[in-house]
Amino acid sequence: MNKTKKYIFTGLMTALVFVLTFSIKIPVPYTSGYIHLGDSMIYLSVIILGPVSGAFASGVGSMLADIAGGYVHYALPTLIIKSLMAFVTGIVLNSENRRSFVTSLITTLTMWAGLSAGTYLYIKKQIQIFGADKIIDMVLESDADSNAIAEATELINNLPVYFTAGIAILIVIFSIAAWFISKHQGTKVLALNSVIAMSAAGTCMVMGYFIVESFMYSPIAAIFSIPPNMIQFFGGLIVAVLLAPAFIRIKENMM
Repeated sequence: MNKTKKYIFTGLMTALVFVLTFSIKIPVPYTSGYIHLGDSMIYLSVIILGPVSGAFASGVGSMLADIAGGYVHYALPTLIIKSLMAFVTGIVLNSENRRSFVTSLITTLTMWAGLSAGTYLYIKKQIQIFGADKIIDMVLESDADSNAIAEATELINNLPVYFTAGIAILIVIFSIAAWFISKHQGTKVLALNSVIAMSAAGTCMVMGYFIVESFMYSPIAAIFSIPPNMIQFFGGLIVAVLLAPAFIRIKENMM
C-alpha cells in the first residue's frame, strides 16, 4: 500500500472508529462510562493498516468520540488504552512463528483468568466485609432512585456468578475457535491467532479502564465497569469477525 492510500484509509478508519463509538452508546451508571461497538473497528483497523497506523486510528477516533459525547474526562485514558489495544492486536497477528503465538495465547489466557479470579475474590470479600447496602452507597449517587438501587443490589449479589460465567464463556469461545481452525485451515477470518489477538486487546481494555477508574472513583466502583467492558469486548469481537471478510477483500484490493 502506498503512502497516499495509507493516509486515506487511516482517516477512513479513524472516522469509522469514531462513528461506531459515538453513535451507539449504552451508559454505565457506576463509572459514568458507556458501552459501544467501536472496538470492532479497532480490531479491523489493524487488518487494514497494521499495528502503528491502526493504533493511531483507534486511539484518535475513540478519543474524539469521548470528547464529542461529553466524556472529556475519559479522553486521554481512552487515547492510550485504545491505541494500546490496536498495537497489541497487530503484534499478535504478526507473530512470525509458533513459539511467539503460543506465548501470546498463554499470556492472554493467564491475564483473563487472573483478572476474573482476582476480581471474583475481591468483590466476594468486600460483600462480606461491608454488605451490599454499603457498597451501593459507594457506587451510586445519593439521589439514585429505587430502581437503580434494586438493580445495583442484584448486580452486587450476583457479581461472583457473573465472573465465573465470564471465565466459562472465554473457555467456550477459545474452544469454538480451535474447532473452526481445525475445520477451516487457511481461512484468515477464522484463524485462531485473530481470536487470540482480539482477546489480548480486550484484556488491555478491561484492565486499562479498571486501573483508570480505580483512581477516578474507587476500586469497588471500577469493578462494576468490568462486566460491561467484557460485554463490549465480546460484542466487538463478534462484529469484527462478521465484517472481517469484507475488510480483508478491501485490503487485498488495495495492494
